[in-house]
Amino acid sequence: MNTPRERAKFKLSDDVPPEPGPPVDPTRPELLGGTRPEVASGRVLVTAADGFDGYEIMSYQGICWGISVRAKDLGQDCLMGCKNLTGGELQSYAELGDEARQRALDKMFIAARRQRANAVINFRFEYSVQMPGATGSVVAYGTAVVIQPIPDYIPVGATGAILRDIADRLDAQKS
Repeated sequence: MNTPRERAKFKLSDDVPPEPGPPVDPTRPELLGGTRPEVASGRVLVTAADGFDGYEIMSYQGICWGISVRAKDLGQDCLMGCKNLTGGELQSYAELGDEARQRALDKMFIAARRQRANAVINFRFEYSVQMPGATGSVVAYGTAVVIQPIPDYIPVGATGAILRDIADRLDAQKS
């Protein structure tokens, strides 16, 4: 267990990182343009925004959602009621909320795949309590869309401005 002053250490992979190669001297088109990867078959990308940077929305498939209504048993409810009086985290309810959220999200992904979408935009969660302390529902919803990468995409806004500045400086160094 880490103390508050220690940073969490997560083992990400058993892979050995690759050796650094020779220095890369990017050209202006390589730096500014780049096609995003295709969305893998069966995967669904999700964003709260109204689109994905570097991807074009090809079709709108409609609204997709997932709903999960969850409840704890009476014994857990009584224990959590006592904990509510003494203070502290209501672990059982926190787990219930996580479980409901994940199930609603999974159901939304299934609905998006059923609609032949590979992405969901304008994603949101809604949580409501039917019976205080006993039953809660989570709704995950958004707009199912089909997206595809934009060939030779050049970012706009701050990202594009930074990349253009870097490209200009590289061009000036070569001159």
